[in-house]
Amino acid sequence: MTDAVGHGLGSPTRHRTGVTLFTGRVARWALVTFYGALWTAMLAPLLFAAVPPLIDYPNHLARMWILVHHGDIPELAGNYVLNWRILPDMGMDLIVPALAQMMPVVDAGRVFVALAMLGLVAGTATLHRTLHGRVGLWPVWAVLFVYNAVLFWGFVTCLFAVGLYLFAFSGWIASRRWPALPRLLVFAGVAALLFLTHVFAFGLYCLSVAAYELGLRLRLPRRRGLLKSAASYALLCLQFIPGLVLWYASLGNVKSAYTAYGSLGSKLNALFSPATFGTSLAPLDRLTWLAAALVLFFAISRGALKLAPEMRLPLAAMIVVALMMPEVANGSWIADSRIPVVLPFVLIAGTRLQIERRRLAYGLGLSAAICFGLRIWAVSQSWVDYGRWFDEFRQAAAVIAPGSKMLVVEDERSVAGQALPGLPEVLAELQPNAFRHMGALAVIDRAAYFPYLFTQATTVGVAPENREIAQTAGVPVEPETLIRSANPAEAASLDTRPDVYGQRPYWRDWPNAFDYVLWLDFAERRQPRPEQLSLLHAGSFFTLYRVVKR
Repeated sequence: MTDAVGHGLGSPTRHRTGVTLFTGRVARWALVTFYGALWTAMLAPLLFAAVPPLIDYPNHLARMWILVHHGDIPELAGNYVLNWRILPDMGMDLIVPALAQMMPVVDAGRVFVALAMLGLVAGTATLHRTLHGRVGLWPVWAVLFVYNAVLFWGFVTCLFAVGLYLFAFSGWIASRRWPALPRLLVFAGVAALLFLTHVFAFGLYCLSVAAYELGLRLRLPRRRGLLKSAASYALLCLQFIPGLVLWYASLGNVKSAYTAYGSLGSKLNALFSPATFGTSLAPLDRLTWLAAALVLFFAISRGALKLAPEMRLPLAAMIVVALMMPEVANGSWIADSRIPVVLPFVLIAGTRLQIERRRLAYGLGLSAAICFGLRIWAVSQSWVDYGRWFDEFRQAAAVIAPGSKMLVVEDERSVAGQALPGLPEVLAELQPNAFRHMGALAVIDRAAYFPYLFTQATTVGVAPENREIAQTAGVPVEPETLIRSANPAEAASLDTRPDVYGQRPYWRDWPNAFDYVLWLDFAERRQPRPEQLSLLHAGSFFTLYRVVKR
């Protein structure tokens, strides 16, 4: 997985030993075959789970189901309403329903995840070619960072938009010889599209283009007039205006302005996020991060990593913004991990790896291949396990009456530190958060009402009768809270203040408001249950109850 030589593999290049590698048509076909094989391996885990167990993803998939089938299923329309308007993260909402015209919604969701993953690597290769004139093997190292913390949390629309950003930034650089007016008009539309896909990608594009163009002007000879240079710089920034107008128009549709910088621990987590595929660092994550850090240190110290001069300022600007980014930005969680996740792709795109020694090049490539192979094995096997658990719940949910309201209870302490059945603990451990939004699949299978479906700042809203039991920022209820809130006298003493969206806890009057309870107990059933619950189904890691109305 290295360029292995001075200028990449797109043209005849020689080692010091005089061996010529991949010339002409053979080089192109070999490169395409190699990329195709790695892309296939990268996407392989998607074959092992109908619903990828990415934390927020089942919730988003349920929204897609509502967008597609709202008019077909009366029970669904009774629980939810459609609410199309200008929003800063509509990528999945625009694409998955369109794909669902050709395939089932669940499959359309997986295709969207695949497009997001492919976009990261293909966008990196495209930007690399735009900057350096050829692709070579160095950009393929991007596959090591596709399974990152942002993907694990299920922020798939954000990653899909990052891929579009890489293509858009490549297009801006490649179009530098275009006439000014057509170029501005085209990329004003591109920037506006990026905003509608995800505001994070729009911000990255504005930052990258502004820093790139400023860097070019700082490198110009002094004899060029400062005023002329400033005027041309101001002109090119006009392309950002349509996106900024859309942002202003969306402000009234995004209810939360909550922002928090976060602790030192959150910043350390953000640093490791490009190689973290879980809520905490597994040994495999540490190995991948350490290997990447050592390669980077070695390459820089030996002068083997050549950064395109015009990319110095964009990368520096991204690092500065990453340090300033809060953990929660305007209601968006884990915001400080997003630029660190993007940095490896931009760094790989902006550099060339020049290694003259054949053995060293092959050694680095072998190390990268081992890390990549372990990651694909770990993700594939863990998704087999999660897929089996998700399927078990979906089959058991047949006992739920269509259109009913379902509450979720979970005790994470019962699974802390547990290993996955098919993997050693050094590769992955059971992630309780992977089940946080699993209950949203009942929206797909039973048109059920799920209380913390994402209905704030999205294209889906709750029906008026459900507004008092809707909480976008909600999580499963803790067992102790459920038991105490079942008693009206104790419920009055619980903290039920509004959250960052101004919504109160959805579980306040659960015995009267909900019809079913999904209790994620992971086979630890010794804890007492409220008397309002009647057993319907006991699964291997959950229990379904019907709420007995008094």
